[in-house]
Amino acid sequence: MKRPRLFLVFVCALIASCISDLYSKPIPNASDDISTLSERYVKATRGGVLDVTAVIPGKVYHPRDGYISYERFWCIDEKRGSPEEYLALMAEVCKLKDGAFKGEWCVSLNHHLPLFSVTIEQNGTTCTGGDLTTIIHSMEPISSPTVSEWLITAEAFGFSKMPISNLEAK
Repeated sequence: MKRPRLFLVFVCALIASCISDLYSKPIPNASDDISTLSERYVKATRGGVLDVTAVIPGKVYHPRDGYISYERFWCIDEKRGSPEEYLALMAEVCKLKDGAFKGEWCVSLNHHLPLFSVTIEQNGTTCTGGDLTTIIHSMEPISSPTVSEWLITAEAFGFSKMPISNLEAK
């Protein structure tokens, strides 16, 4: 009786680990939203056999305030990815959207509008498998960076307009 249960646990663990290896890192493009790209990157680089946080939705729409937020605790497998690689992906997407980073904000070079915000932090703890615990958070407009609700929200979260001379395309 115990052998079938043990076998079932082994098979489930094997399937879960194989499924996590099926995810590939996203390619930078301007058409996908930042939340989707972030989710794909996290799935492709997370460590451990089972990630119980994966069932918790990370992408949340805030229609009243005009933005999408994404937040995830991430057990990062450093053999698969890194916070620096994630930020480089976001910088490439920002550039594809004709923007440049000013702090955590990707800002449109032409109109000085907030296109999206990305923060990532390692909090010094480790996950059960020994991988580093990382917290990732992004915000972006639901429809357009010119919508007043998004602009008000972005300012409330720290965005401030700055002259073109203060922005440099990376």
